[in-house]
Amino acid sequence: MLLTEKEYKNTMTSEFVDCTHSAENFNSKEFDEYINGNLIEMLGKMNIDLIYETKDGKFRHVIFNTQLHNVHYIVIINLIEKTILGHYVLDINKEYSINMD
Repeated sequence: MLLTEKEYKNTMTSEFVDCTHSAENFNSKEFDEYINGNLIEMLGKMNIDLIYETKDGKFRHVIFNTQLHNVHYIVIINLIEKTILGHYVLDINKEYSINMD
């Protein structure tokens, strides 16, 4: 499910900790099915770049690089309920008014 900006920002419940190299594997079958069912074609090929968790242990943000400059596909996992909350497309160019001309 594509999250609104408000829903996405509501998952920022505390500081984030980089756990890219230490995150325990989430249900990989469910995760793969979610990604394959919610790909956004215009973003092109994507790879996991970073994984962050909130210090309060509520959410994990799995951040994918895309083929678009400064655009990231982020899958948010609710760690308490052990479910995928949804995804958000973060366009840093738009968020911070970066002119790409």
